[in-house]
Amino acid sequence: MKAYLSKLEWNARVCTSFFPFWAIPYTFYMFYLSLYLKKAGISDVQIGNIMVASNVAALFSSFIASPLVDRLGRRWATLLFDLVSSVLPALLFLFWPIYEVALIAMVLTGLNRIMSVGYYLLMIEDASEENSVVSMNLFNIILVAAGLLTPLAGLFVMHWGVVRTEQAFLLIAAISMASQAIIRHFLLKETPTGKMVQQRMKKEGQFWTFPRFFAVYKQVYSTVKNDHAMLRAVIINALIYVYFSLGTTSSLLFAPFFIDFVKISTSQISLIGGLYSLGTLLAMIVVNPHLKRRNLYAFSVWSSLLSLVGFALLFFCPKGGLLFPLLAVVCISVSYGVLKTLADAVLAVETHGEHRAGVYAASFLISSCVGIVFIKFTSLLYTNNPGWLLFVCALILSGVLVLSLKKQGVSDGIV
Repeated sequence: MKAYLSKLEWNARVCTSFFPFWAIPYTFYMFYLSLYLKKAGISDVQIGNIMVASNVAALFSSFIASPLVDRLGRRWATLLFDLVSSVLPALLFLFWPIYEVALIAMVLTGLNRIMSVGYYLLMIEDASEENSVVSMNLFNIILVAAGLLTPLAGLFVMHWGVVRTEQAFLLIAAISMASQAIIRHFLLKETPTGKMVQQRMKKEGQFWTFPRFFAVYKQVYSTVKNDHAMLRAVIINALIYVYFSLGTTSSLLFAPFFIDFVKISTSQISLIGGLYSLGTLLAMIVVNPHLKRRNLYAFSVWSSLLSLVGFALLFFCPKGGLLFPLLAVVCISVSYGVLKTLADAVLAVETHGEHRAGVYAASFLISSCVGIVFIKFTSLLYTNNPGWLLFVCALILSGVLVLSLKKQGVSDGIV
């Protein structure tokens, strides 16, 4: 482990060290957010609209992310949009849990695409490929490890109820997220490429013109159109992020699905969340250190297939029981543990050059466009039968499977 961590360079060390102070409170409040909003009188259809609003904002922020991050610099863009997209939404959910304000809060969370571009570039830009893969894996390990505490959150819910517990989680989240963002900012260093691009944009001027924004994506298109490996990486990354927002514990439909479709209780749902995090973490610790450039797509194939098996188990499991849902969650969570790191790693190793920020923004742009359609479509179908959530998730990961199978060299195997 010491040798593994030694591959991290300074910015990646800082980011991963402070990330738990964001990930733990976020995981706690996000897991129970949909149930908290439903207690406040918000319907399933309105929750679907809230998720769509977040993706519409993510679509817009993805469009402007690259030039904004280039112009502001990686450090300042990360700080400003971390505060706007993380701290403000938690406060809005805390003090005004009504539909209209929840829409505004989720629109603000959609702006985290700008923060994410800056944050990822701080970790991987001008750094080695080993640093990129290790930092992305540790980032995801920390995020998932926070979910292991979900059963503890369930105990608070049993004692205080969903509303009071969620209010406490939201307050703690706002304080913790703001503190880590500010302290981290003063420890990070702007990347050499970031400095170069920022200085060039200052000299050129006319930053806020629409041609400037479109020029970024024109350059990205020119970069990607003849690079099939990069194009495949962008699409796989985008699809897995759509799945992340729709079918994992980060989805507002995750907890309601197990209550509405699988027919388990509100207290038992915390066990599902804890097991999901445990399976994902196990994959990231045991499997992901073996991820290399040569076997990324082979791992993608097997992980996608494992998820499809898990979806089938959930669909056919007896209602009200726990055994089959737990087995299904093990399959799905282990698969997701590999896919999440793989999505970040494949984009990190297949992208290069000063237009890297634009490529990341383009991937977020694609995931937002596809996510808006899939989330709205799924939320409408969900009201008739929650099982549609499984079908849509299976469709998304089938796309990842097909793209991975088409990649030359998959036959090299998992070595």
